[in-house]
Amino acid sequence: MTHEGQHKPNPFSTVAKAMEVAEYTFLITDNPNKFKDYVVKEKQNEDGTVSKMYIWRNDSLTNRVRDLANYIYVLSWTANEIDLRYQPERKAERLSKQVEAISKCDVMLAEIQLCRKHFHLNHRKVMYWGGLVRDTRKALEGWHESDKDRYKDI
Repeated sequence: MTHEGQHKPNPFSTVAKAMEVAEYTFLITDNPNKFKDYVVKEKQNEDGTVSKMYIWRNDSLTNRVRDLANYIYVLSWTANEIDLRYQPERKAERLSKQVEAISKCDVMLAEIQLCRKHFHLNHRKVMYWGGLVRDTRKALEGWHESDKDRYKDI
């Protein structure tokens, strides 16, 4: 229930926040000079030049952070796609996806701290990145509570 002057959480803006987390995470982790969780393979080109390929290790901290950001976005998006006006039997699934996305935000905040130490990221960058995740988590929590109240009789 909202009070006068407050607005209901907007799932579209929540999904947009989750997308922003994913986009920024991919942007920041695409820097191979900073995020050195990769193997460099050199390839001989037909013209005799050598190209370098950066291949991310599957078990890397970088991959975990990227996967978490992707999961947060996908869980938010898929929860939003469950329209309870037409699929009331999927209420538990929608609420569960929201809770899982919130949980992934918590894990991602911990992983960002590991990235800060491991990759020597500057404080300002980490604060911005973490702020995006915290804002997304807060929006997800508001959306979840709003859905619980709104659909309590389903």
